[in-house]
Amino acid sequence: MNDEFIKRAFRHMAWANSEMLKVLGSLTDEEVNLSAWNPDRTVAKIAHHIIVAEGRLISRATGSQAPQEDDPPSTAAGVYALFPIFEERDAKILSLVDLPEEIHKFKRFGMESEFLTSTILVQAFHHASEHRAQISDILAANGRDVFNLDAVDLWHFEVMERNGL
Repeated sequence: MNDEFIKRAFRHMAWANSEMLKVLGSLTDEEVNLSAWNPDRTVAKIAHHIIVAEGRLISRATGSQAPQEDDPPSTAAGVYALFPIFEERDAKILSLVDLPEEIHKFKRFGMESEFLTSTILVQAFHHASEHRAQISDILAANGRDVFNLDAVDLWHFEVMERNGL
């Protein structure tokens, strides 16, 4: 999987996650606790869920123990405190794109599962994108249209990357 396209996609994921956290860190405690369709799926909990999943996916791809996770934050400062964990895990995922394509065995939802390296790693990219969209939608549905997904698309990423920002 040492394809430059894949590496670029994962660099974009890391950048988009970082941009999301910058926005979330500027919100109030009330705003990070907003939800839309499911009162238990708040902005803060979804942001936390992204990094929990990244830790599990890294452990599955590497055959290591999944990291112990803290409870989800309930304050804007707590969400922003996730920043270094995001940076670490996003960098680790990027470092794994050269792993060989092989079957990995692990428990998923309590059941033995087998998946290819590429499935595990691409799931990290897809999962983060999906949940960034949920966060954007929750904020917009609650009248806080502050995290526009167009601002973290690949077009913006390329401009940022070419300009060394």
